[in-house]
Amino acid sequence: MPFVIFLLVAALAVVLPRLFLPDQVLLDTIQKNLPAQTEVSPEDMEGLLKMMRAPAMLVLNGLGGAFVAGLGTILATLFLWGLFAILGDKPTFLKSLTVVSYTSLIKGLGTVLVIILMLILQRQEVYTSLAVLPFLEPKTYFYNLAAQIDFFTVWRLIVMGFGFAIVLNASKVKSYLSVFVPWILLSVVLAAVMLSLSRFGLGR
Repeated sequence: MPFVIFLLVAALAVVLPRLFLPDQVLLDTIQKNLPAQTEVSPEDMEGLLKMMRAPAMLVLNGLGGAFVAGLGTILATLFLWGLFAILGDKPTFLKSLTVVSYTSLIKGLGTVLVIILMLILQRQEVYTSLAVLPFLEPKTYFYNLAAQIDFFTVWRLIVMGFGFAIVLNASKVKSYLSVFVPWILLSVVLAAVMLSLSRFGLGR
């Protein structure tokens, strides 16, 4: 059930902003995400906006959001399942999936909060990470790294480490290190990748 709830939230996170945000907000977001020096006529932008809000496209994008969220949960489960097995524990995939799925509700809560703030503030740039710090400049490495340090992600990892410690009867230090170290390494790599993409006009 937690896994299903998370998938539904992920789908709504894609669909609701497209339905309820003003046209200009969506058009500005489209323009920002276009590759650098790409020119699109106003008529084409309007056509793209109508296509985004078409019922069939909303369904497809909602399913896509759910698929990506589900795939991420499964891959995270497989990674942690294998990591704990290598470290000498004997986890089952089902127990590992249970821990990851229940903690995904924390991420889902963060997603719901972001959706609510988007609709209230009428904008798409809403963050619950350190990217909100005013002294960080967009399209820099440290900005991208700060964007990975999300309050709900850290909260989820803390609960996840505690959950694996209970399920596997392992030490809390070992469980927390097994959860946090890969996340830190992944965040460092993702920040570098996002910086590289931004230089080609494909990132934030």
